[in-house]
Amino acid sequence: MAGAGSAFVWLFGAGERQGGYPETFDDELAFQSWKILRVSGLICTLAWLPYLRLDEALHPELPSLLLLRLSLSFAGALALLFSFLPSAPRHASRALFVLCMCLECTTGLITGLTSGKSPYLGGFLFVLMLVPLAPVRRRYAWGMLGAAILVFWVSGMVAGMDFEGPERSYSLQDLGAAALVSGVFVHLSDRLRRQGWAKGSTVQRQNEEIARDKAKIDSLLCNILPAPIASELTRDGSVKPVFHEEATIVFADFVGFTGKAATMPPEALVAALDAYFCRFDGIADRSCVEKLKTIGDAYMVAAGLPEATATHAVDACLFALRIRRDVEGHEGPFHGVRIGVHSGPLMAGMVGSKKFAYDVWGDTVNTAARMESSGEVWRINVSRRTYERVKDFFEVTARGAVSVKGKGELDMYFLERILPELSRDERGLEPNEAFWERHHALQSNVLVSGGDPRKDAPEE
Repeated sequence: MAGAGSAFVWLFGAGERQGGYPETFDDELAFQSWKILRVSGLICTLAWLPYLRLDEALHPELPSLLLLRLSLSFAGALALLFSFLPSAPRHASRALFVLCMCLECTTGLITGLTSGKSPYLGGFLFVLMLVPLAPVRRRYAWGMLGAAILVFWVSGMVAGMDFEGPERSYSLQDLGAAALVSGVFVHLSDRLRRQGWAKGSTVQRQNEEIARDKAKIDSLLCNILPAPIASELTRDGSVKPVFHEEATIVFADFVGFTGKAATMPPEALVAALDAYFCRFDGIADRSCVEKLKTIGDAYMVAAGLPEATATHAVDACLFALRIRRDVEGHEGPFHGVRIGVHSGPLMAGMVGSKKFAYDVWGDTVNTAARMESSGEVWRINVSRRTYERVKDFFEVTARGAVSVKGKGELDMYFLERILPELSRDERGLEPNEAFWERHHALQSNVLVSGGDPRKDAPEE
């Protein structure tokens, strides 16, 4: 079976479609010709060899028959060798047309030289009926039929062929019927090939449109959801909530927004927020944090999810420094920005069946919001839990215990800058190579025993 399969591939598998469906009908004909060129050449090379002795026995006075048979084998061998050339797929239609023309005309010549005797005429009729099988243009196929019959008729007349008597007339009618039927089937075959190509091209275009639409949908979904979550949603149709033992939440809020909302035109207010938030989105992409949502003038991101990282607190604080610098560097209608950061366990996922949104829940989220509201303008207020995770990267100023509504007293710190030895600039806003080496070393550590800090949500 393996040997038979290999032989089949050798004969027919060389012309597998590359680069999609042919753009033109001529390309489709070239592809179909390429699929059968090799096997056609092989058959044409070998098929005539058994007839050599028969020709010698039936017509020893016509040594030219031997040369004509061998010329057919030679043409077949050339076609077979040509099929192995790199340029063969592009010129397969021409090669097959030449091979078929040689076959038709040479067979017509052999039949005419033998005065159209029955053994040869039957073979000629068979060869005429093969013309519709050749995937060439209709006019070329009709040309082959006409040329073959013309060669047969002229050579037969030269050889003294006549069609007197009932048997000869019967043979003449057979020839006419075969030529007529073959010509009709040439038309039908060409029409079917053209229809098949048109339908295939339509399907190809539809598939390409579907692929483009799917890419647009996937891109839109990835703009709404984190890439792993979008992939899970498209694959499973839902997203299972996941418990993260460690993640960091950042809240940023513009100071003076409420007052400006009462005095500024709504369009100008929204345009100002959009400008800031668009820049924040770009900073989030560069800072390995995931934007969660905006609530009014509040901007919320998370680090360490949906895929856990050991550097989530460092990434979140670096993001906080960058957005504060961005707000400082752009004049706007607001009085400044206040940022809060907290690290801890939380649940993350999607709920509901409409208007999907990736969200987080847990006391960590509430505490991060309290860090922001308990901070000061232009300051980044971090919790003790976050401080413990970033103290080797950033300078902080301890605030001591601060009373928080619903939380009692919490230790808080102001994040000032990157440590001098880890910064490229005097203000401590740009990390240097040493920073990233330390960052990489931290990322290489296992955050939780057991490897993956993402844990399935406990079932109720």
